Amino acid sequence: MTDLIASDEDLRRFNSLPNKGKRLTSALRGVLAEAATTGIVRYNWLLLKPLVLYVLDSVLQDFDAESKVEIGPPLPLANDNSLADLQSRLHGYVNCFTEAPFTFQRLCELLVEPHKQYTYLHKVALAFERLLLVVKTQPVTGNLPPRPRIAELRPVNENIAVSHPVRPPDTHQRVPLEPLFHIDTEAQPAAEPMSIDTAPVMLSTESQAQTHAVDQGPARGVAPAQHSHAVKTEENGTSQPAHTSPIKTESQAQASKVLGQSKAGLLNKVHALEAANVPANGTEVMKVDGS
Repeated sequence: MTDLIASDEDLRRFNSLPNKGKRLTSALRGVLAEAATTGIVRYNWLLLKPLVLYVLDSVLQDFDAESKVEIGPPLPLANDNSLADLQSRLHGYVNCFTEAPFTFQRLCELLVEPHKQYTYLHKVALAFERLLLVVKTQPVTGNLPPRPRIAELRPVNENIAVSHPVRPPDTHQRVPLEPLFHIDTEAQPAAEPMSIDTAPVMLSTESQAQTHAVDQGPARGVAPAQHSHAVKTEENGTSQPAHTSPIKTESQAQASKVLGQSKAGLLNKVHALEAANVPANGTEVMKVDGS
């Protein structure tokens, strides 16, 4: 029956012919098309190898003839100086296999429809080289179906829409999952800006707190700071008012507090020595006005 793909007898008859007498019929092409569309290895590799070599040479010759028509310098071949060298090198790869290579399906796709993806000889030559530089092979497919008709073969190297069964709607009730943590997205009230009128009120509150601490005296060896009091010196008897800014920063307040604690502690020790009438280092005690 001529409408089926070639049989093993057809392959043996094709292999016995000389190269000049060989012709690629639709039945022989159907053998490669079946492998390209289904991945089936129907015949032994010894029967398939002459057909693969013949089609490989035909594809390379067609691309080489098309590349010579183009204007400009010829494109370089992949590690070869001529088309004959390229064919000889690829033939050596094919002859190394004792069974069909693992990439036989993709190889048949490229042999049957090479122009669908490649335009230049050096591109298709590199593609053949990658497919033949494999080690793994595959045997003849078991439980083979009958030979298909040529008209029933799908187009090679084309995406065919496959009809999938319609999935029934999900009737199970889904329970919403609670989030692991809650993020408060509500806007927080903005802090009121400080005005010039409220700054003296805060400063006076700080001064009252320091005055109250001085009246209470030192607690646990720590004396309060005296920032706003005038400091009198024994030598000239004059008082020098402390210069303070209207609004103190936090670092200035801490420095003034430490200085006031040191002065208060020193005054307390001097007063204690005066009360006991104990001279300091054999000399009279210098009176210091603590006001």
